[in-house]
Amino acid sequence: MKKIFFAIFSLILMFSCSEDDTNIHYELLPIEEAIVPESFEYGKIYDITVKYIRPDDCYINSDILYEYDFDARNVAVIATYVEENGCEILDAEEELTIRVQALQHSPYIFKFWQGDDDNGHPIYLIIEVPVITNNNKSVSEPKNTHTKM
Repeated sequence: MKKIFFAIFSLILMFSCSEDDTNIHYELLPIEEAIVPESFEYGKIYDITVKYIRPDDCYINSDILYEYDFDARNVAVIATYVEENGCEILDAEEELTIRVQALQHSPYIFKFWQGDDDNGHPIYLIIEVPVITNNNKSVSEPKNTHTKM
């Protein structure tokens, strides 16, 4: 019975998909601005908002790429791009917000991707956020070196 169901499901799936020239891929969109708290208190949760430009209406379903790199956090906006003719230019500023829980004692170093330079190297907006303990003293630990995103 399972084999019959699988065969029927496969046939339906195969014939329901139409071949068209629509090309879908993912692209990173540069972050224009980041809104980050001045400090974190260990254990608390904070909102971080990034602003980016959505070039046209072929860019849909934006999300955040959040990558750990020792004490640093590489952050970028990732968008689904549906390649079609007739995309309407928007150049609309949009925002995405992520929640971050402060679970390390050393400062958070946020590296917000802003594009690549002429040599293809990433450009970052770097913001360091100190972590405060419950007794209002900043916790200092040595910084790690960071690699490219």
